[in-house]
Amino acid sequence: MKFLKSNQRAFHILSYIIICISFIVLFTSCQTSTQHSSKNTLQTLQDKNALNKALVFYASDDPILLRYFSTSFTRRISDDGIYQAIQDRNLNREWMANSSGGKFDVDVEQRLKLYSQNIKEAYLIKHTAKVSFIARNAMKEAKNLLSHNPVSVGLSYAELAFWASIANNSIPHVARSYALIYEKYATFALKDHLESQIDVKIINQLKALTAPYLIKQKTVKILNSNKCAIFVDGQELKSKSIQIPAKMSSVISANCTNGSFAQTFTADNLSAVKIVPYFPTAFYSMPNPDTLPKEQILKERVAAVILIYWSHSGRYMDSIFIEPKTFSIVKKTRIALTTRQDLDQAGDNLMAFLKIASAKIAKNNSVHLTAGN
Repeated sequence: MKFLKSNQRAFHILSYIIICISFIVLFTSCQTSTQHSSKNTLQTLQDKNALNKALVFYASDDPILLRYFSTSFTRRISDDGIYQAIQDRNLNREWMANSSGGKFDVDVEQRLKLYSQNIKEAYLIKHTAKVSFIARNAMKEAKNLLSHNPVSVGLSYAELAFWASIANNSIPHVARSYALIYEKYATFALKDHLESQIDVKIINQLKALTAPYLIKQKTVKILNSNKCAIFVDGQELKSKSIQIPAKMSSVISANCTNGSFAQTFTADNLSAVKIVPYFPTAFYSMPNPDTLPKEQILKERVAAVILIYWSHSGRYMDSIFIEPKTFSIVKKTRIALTTRQDLDQAGDNLMAFLKIASAKIAKNNSVHLTAGN
């Protein structure tokens, strides 16, 4: 009887040990499974995030504006859930540096002639009250063009300055600054042609404003100009100095072997300009997509590359959607920015474009996967 009870007790103890061991094994198994599941979930999320990332590159003809709209659009793309938008400023700068040779594609002389024609029509034909504003804005854009495009524009800048001075003849100091440019660079033949179209009283008024400054011009030396093609007010400079009338605002630009340079100056407040080349940050058209830093982009494992170019002078925005493995262009668009409403809707229109392009690239990837299976 004692032997039987002893065996029963041993059996219960053994059963308890077996149950404990089974529970421990089961718990360990569940814990391991949970850990594997968590790791798999984390990896899946990481892969998903990688697939949803998009590198966004920006450019503009206005470097100041560039800082603001690039931050705004990057945030907007992420907030709308289209992509996890990323702007790598180092890669962006490399793209700009690689594209610096393409920024001279704009036909500067043609632009200046167009500005002149617009002012002439506004003054002689339409008699618009806003002609003074139109002229000042045109001269501002012309200076930007000359700053970022070191090219010879012949007499086009002088002609534009003439019409700008005529349009502002009621504002003496503004008219004088433009008339000095005209008097400095226009040929006698061009002067005869232009002045014959305007009331002689206005012409005499402008000549009286400029005469004291044209008689005695100041010398401005150009320093550190080796290995540079230098242009002052759209005229190529062959010497190490230039004669400039005081009170005349001039633009010097240089295309050097190690970068570009631009500066606006007046001869009455400096005697020399030192050329210090740098790589540009302003472009008058979308930088070439072929100059993107492709090796670095591939390392980022992104789902898309988006290029956005904002033209302040042209009043439009270009966007190009690129597939990052082949760097092929999936879709591109131009969004007008001519009215206040256009500006207000620019973000919405860009998001609509990106959604269409995103759907297109997703469809293409789906077709490729199906074909592969």
